[in-house]
Parts: sequence; structure tokens; C-alpha cells
Amino acid sequence: MQNFTFPQEEQHFRIQNCKTPQMLANQLTILCAANNFEYYQLCLTLRRGLQQTDLTLLTQTPDNWAEHYAKNNTIQNDSLYQRAQTQSRPLFWQSEAKPEHENFLPMDCWRQFGMEEGIAVPLHGPAGFCGYFALSRHKKEPIRLQDFFHLSYLGHILQEQAIQLFSPEQSNLSGREKECLFWVSEGKTSWEIAQILGITERTVNFHLNNAIRKSGCKNRYQTVAKNIITGELAHTVTRINLTHLLQSPQSLSA
Repeated sequence: MQNFTFPQEEQHFRIQNCKTPQMLANQLTILCAANNFEYYQLCLTLRRGLQQTDLTLLTQTPDNWAEHYAKNNTIQNDSLYQRAQTQSRPLFWQSEAKPEHENFLPMDCWRQFGMEEGIAVPLHGPAGFCGYFALSRHKKEPIRLQDFFHLSYLGHILQEQAIQLFSPEQSNLSGREKECLFWVSEGKTSWEIAQILGITERTVNFHLNNAIRKSGCKNRYQTVAKNIITGELAHTVTRINLTHLLQSPQSLSA
């Protein structure tokens, strides 16, 4: 059996320097063939709000699979995608695996299209990104332990590049607009925000209206939610409460 040899530094460099989705797809095709797999699927979702999600698929899969996946809301029932949202460890499916294994997935739908065995790494990133990268094949060969480690490392490189290629334009909020939205998220009124920031209430409303317009939202509360989800309104660490501290004792032999 051919050894599982994920790309070395030169191939990592090629992935990191893909300037377009097509260039990335070409590199993934090379990667797939070099590692004795027949198919790959890069699935990324980007949350633009609590009810709106954009789906990006880069695939080299059996005939009709991509169309079936995109048109039949397969992602809503995709056990791989569902599991990828809640864990970061690689996942696998193969005919001889024990179903009780914690990282095993049945993948019946995939097998119906000829993707009998495979391995996948969950992807999680800023700006609401979530998804996975999967390699699969029709022929049955053992998936080895080191395959998980190689794919985990590759996943980090692939995730960073995919985020650069598929991230939407940010709202480009000003510092003052972000400040006003932050205090809205803390439940403050325009008058209260004005007192905190030392500006007029009219100025607060001016900044909030600008933020609403830039974000394409209807009101300040939707604007807060959207910009938190997309990462434009980032979590701050200015106020920290220490809730847990576990300090190990010094070694007696030291």
C-alpha cells in the first residue's frame, strides 16, 4: 500500500500561496492523488446572521454528488458537518471500523455515491467560519493512526488559506462606532452611552446609524448580533473574572 505522505514544506507553501479558489482546488486535487485518495470535499459555512449562512464547496467527488449535496439540503443532515461543529479531532468512516468508536461516522449517504472510506478534519475559524476537509476513496484500505496527525496539521494550513479566500468584506466600522455598539451589547441606551463616552446623545445616534448602514442591518440590535458573529465586533479582555485556578504543587524531587 502506498504510504500516506501529506505535503512537505514545498506543498504547504503552494497551498498558502493560492490566490484564487481555482488555484486552491488544483492543489487539493494534487494532494488527494498523492496520498492515495480519489475524492476530496472542502465544505465551509459562513454565518452572516443567526438565520443566514453561506455555503462554499470545493469538491472532487463522484458524478452528481456535488449537485445532490447542494440542492437537497444535505448539509442539514450531514453527520460529518454536524459533528465538525462541536469537535476538532479528525473523524473517519470505513467498512471494518467498530461503530462504537468515538470518532466513527456511519456516512451512509456518502457510501451510496461510492465514497466508501474516508477521513476528515473539522475546521473552525474567525468570522463565523465552520466546516471540514474530507478525503475519501472507493477502494478499501486501512486508515492508520498517523493519518489523523498528518491531516490535523494540514487542516490548520488549509483553514487559514480558505478563510483568506472566502472571507467577505468587513463592515469597516470606525473605533467610535464599535465603542457605541459595545455599549449597546451591554444593554445601554443612547443617553447612557453618551454619558459613558463623554459625547452628546445625538453623536451616539450618528455613530450607531452609520454602523447600521455599513452592516446592512435594520436596527442597532441586529447590527450588534451580526458584527459579533462575523468577528467585526470582537470580544475584549479588559474586564476579567478569575473563575478557576488549578496550581500544581512543586515537584518534591526538584
